[in-house]
Amino acid sequence: MTSSSSPSRKVLSKIACNRLQKELAEWQVNPPSGFKHKVTDNLQRWVIEVAGAAGTLYAGETYQLQVDFPEHYPMEAPQVIFLHPAPMHPHIYSNGHICLDILYDSWSPAMTVSSVCISILSMLSSSPAKQRPADNDRYVRNCRNGRSPKETRWWFHDDKLNITAQSNFKI
Repeated sequence: MTSSSSPSRKVLSKIACNRLQKELAEWQVNPPSGFKHKVTDNLQRWVIEVAGAAGTLYAGETYQLQVDFPEHYPMEAPQVIFLHPAPMHPHIYSNGHICLDILYDSWSPAMTVSSVCISILSMLSSSPAKQRPADNDRYVRNCRNGRSPKETRWWFHDDKLNITAQSNFKI
C-alpha cells in the first residue's frame, strides 16, 4: 500500500505523541514475540514485521503491517493494514485490509500497538485454511484509489472465521 492509502494526515496531539513515545520505549525494551518494529523517524506511521507462529499455517512466513496513528490516538483506533503481499486469510483482503473488530467497533484506548499485534497474530494462527474472504474481489474493486479500511462498515457476526465484510461503497 502506498501513502495514498493512509488516512488524511493531521499532526498528532500532544497526548498521542506522549502515548506513542511511551509505547515505542516499551516496545524497545519488551517487544511482543514474533514482531519487529522497523525503525524510522516517523512516529505517526510504524512498519512492523510479523513472523508466522510455529506450528501454524503461517510458520516460516513473514509479513509487514503498516500502522497509521490518527491525530487523537489512543481515543481513536490506528489504521492497520498488511503491506503487499498480504497473507491469505479469511479475514484479510488482498489489498491488506483486515476485518478485526478491535481495529474498528471494539477499539479501546487501553489497547496498545503490542496488544493489536498479538491479536492479529492470534487471528492468523487460528486460521484453518489459507484463503481470501468470499467477497475479496468485490471489496477490493470497490476500495480503489487508496480508500481507508475505516471507510468500511464491517460486520462482525461469527467467531469461527466465517466473517464477511460489507462495504459502504456503492457496488
